[in-house]
Amino acid sequence: MSLEAARKETGMVLRWAIMGTGGIAAALVPAIVAEGGSVVAVGSADADRAASFARTHDIPRHHGRHHDVLEGGDVDVVYIATTNERHHLDAMACVEAGVPVLVEKPFAMDLSRVDGVLAGAAARGVFVMEAMWMRLQPGFRAVEERIAAGAIGEPTTLTAHFSISRPVDPARRWFAPELGGGALLDVGIYPLTLAIALLGEPTEARALGTLASTGVDAQLAVAMRHPRALSSWSCSFVSDHGVEAVVGGPDGSLSLQHPFQNTPRVVHRVDGVIVEDLEVVGADLGYRYEVREVHRCLADGLQQSPMVTWERTRQVQRWLDALRDQVAGS
Repeated sequence: MSLEAARKETGMVLRWAIMGTGGIAAALVPAIVAEGGSVVAVGSADADRAASFARTHDIPRHHGRHHDVLEGGDVDVVYIATTNERHHLDAMACVEAGVPVLVEKPFAMDLSRVDGVLAGAAARGVFVMEAMWMRLQPGFRAVEERIAAGAIGEPTTLTAHFSISRPVDPARRWFAPELGGGALLDVGIYPLTLAIALLGEPTEARALGTLASTGVDAQLAVAMRHPRALSSWSCSFVSDHGVEAVVGGPDGSLSLQHPFQNTPRVVHRVDGVIVEDLEVVGADLGYRYEVREVHRCLADGLQQSPMVTWERTRQVQRWLDALRDQVAGS
């Protein structure tokens, strides 16, 4: 019997620990509780921050070292919300402890580190999933369903943008190279994931970019060739360009509102005329979908999610590496 199935049978609650105390960690706590779990421990490199986070969210254990959350013997699954450069280290600590883990994106800084964690998980039979919440949203799935039903014909193009203007501050993680900063890893990963999910893995890509004064990528413009389609997308920390995505085919297009968050609306156009304006039911549940997927996979005794597969994480990371190399060398 799987871990969560046993807990359901006995009425016990699946117990989570969180590594990291930033905004994304705070956002996941209510999602965990709403999905029937509990948060029993939090760890941070800053003991005071861990204590404050625990008080705010009524978490019984708090620690001044991330991996100490694993020592209580009362943790069923860990959510990693540390800075980017730590993700693979924290994930491997969980894998070595035999504890299932949800890893915030990007999964790691490069493919070799991704493969190291996944090899360890495969050898030890530990569940691991990247927290690519976009992939699990009902709006995203509505787009997939319409494409599969032939609503726009076979997709031939995708355009997308994810831009947020942030002040260049070397002390903040977005622009700090030692913390895995840069627009590509933080926001560019979303349009890249969308393009791969809807059009297939690229066969080639070209990237232009600019670097911040700290040396990390500040913005990128990317063109990719897929098996039977083209995509063009951009990401930026120095432009307030906004967030949008459109996938098109010979018979129409699908526009995603807030495509890299909860996608509350999908608009289907044919010859520029709206033929469907879908308000997505359940879009407001947000992060609950990734928590729900973790619970479902554990209940079914799975090592990986069929929705966010290890191979998809590897594909995305492989292209993140290639695009970063292009921009660094330009």
